[in-house]
Amino acid sequence: MTPESHEVWSTADAGSPALERMRRYTTWVMVAIVAGYVCLITMAQSRSAFVLVVSLAVGALVCWQCLFWEKGARPAVAVPALITSYALLWLIAATHRNPVEAVAFSLSAALVTSVPPWDRWSWSAVAVALAVLPVTVFEDARAAEGVALVGVAAIATVRGNRFWFGLYLEIDQARHDTAELAVMRERYRFAADLHDIQGQALHVSRLKLQLADTLLDRDRELARNHIREVEQLVAETIAETRRLAYGERAVTLAGELANSESLVLAAGIELEVRGHAPIGHRLEELFALVVRETTTNLLRHAHAEHVLVDLGPDFVRIVNDGVTDKTQALSGLARLGARFTAVGGTLETQCEDGTFTTAARAESIHETSESAP
Repeated sequence: MTPESHEVWSTADAGSPALERMRRYTTWVMVAIVAGYVCLITMAQSRSAFVLVVSLAVGALVCWQCLFWEKGARPAVAVPALITSYALLWLIAATHRNPVEAVAFSLSAALVTSVPPWDRWSWSAVAVALAVLPVTVFEDARAAEGVALVGVAAIATVRGNRFWFGLYLEIDQARHDTAELAVMRERYRFAADLHDIQGQALHVSRLKLQLADTLLDRDRELARNHIREVEQLVAETIAETRRLAYGERAVTLAGELANSESLVLAAGIELEVRGHAPIGHRLEELFALVVRETTTNLLRHAHAEHVLVDLGPDFVRIVNDGVTDKTQALSGLARLGARFTAVGGTLETQCEDGTFTTAARAESIHETSESAP
């Protein structure tokens, strides 16, 4: 077994109900196989009552050992099972001469050599050699070949059982990891939405309150207007946060454009909108996220005086004149760029002549078909 397999096997304790059912099923199948082999031994040795009773006792001990096949039986079970089954093997080889005499010992040895630290093929080879030894002493080469075949079959049965159960553990672990990843993605999406909603509102509120503080001694009425705008913005933010928490907030391009317009104008920035928004486009949600992220970056990092929003049937372009050094590395737009690339689109940013441009474009179906081989 590889180190990765050991790691998966070690985490199998905290399994799902389905895993527990699979574990019980596998265990009792193994017990049934061992019990069937024990019955085979007893039927083959039915000429002697003593050997019959001893075979049943040893078979029961091996079945008990089999209950611990997953992690290995305790020494108090495994050692007596190995010793008694090997003694039975010598007894039957000396008196009855039948290849099935090696079944009990082969199964017991296979159970031991399938778990660490004995799970090396060299130990399996030693077990087969030990099974063949008494038959070689008392019988012919043909019988020895039969016993060797029995030993290999027992080892293959136990190891095959562990192999398939190990695959099930890996599938169960992958299912668990996928569920955790889905939860993490949803948490990240929620955190990003919450950051955008409250980050924008808090930044504009801060600017408005600073402006109101400046105007308080000169124009109290205008200062009150700014404070009322802050109050309204906070109320809207609370409502947006509530809708987000209850899953009632849908990301739409029209909604994000309207929100961006109100925030930009509230921050005292001149806004110009050209064209018509691509409403109903297959990438509308991504276009909306670009508008949201660009607005957040504009309010937090830039010092713009003028913002141009250029809209087309398959693109959204936002230009502002508030370039700063921080606009060179914006992780949010970089993540959105990867999402655009994954669905057949582009998202580019450019700093030039004191302006910062964010351009998102969807690749048309016609262009895609032409570029296909």
